[in-house]
Amino acid sequence: MKQSLTNVAVAVLIFTLVGCAGKANFETAPVTVSTGKGDVICQLYRLDNVLWDEAISVPAGMSIKTGDALCKQRGELLLSQAEQK
Repeated sequence: MKQSLTNVAVAVLIFTLVGCAGKANFETAPVTVSTGKGDVICQLYRLDNVLWDEAISVPAGMSIKTGDALCKQRGELLLSQAEQK
């Protein structure tokens, strides 16, 4: 009985931590990147890491993969600018 109570407590703790650490908690305001094909709208997350940065809207004819790459580039640019300050 004691062991199963401990397992339940650990499971609740893990679910709580995962829920609190979701990337939505690190969202910044969307950023627009202008390209020759049109605007890419990026959702950037942590200002000190570009791991989660992604495109939330791309123009017709552009793949999400390309949009994601552009968003990561914008995140890296903002990161390097912040480090220079």
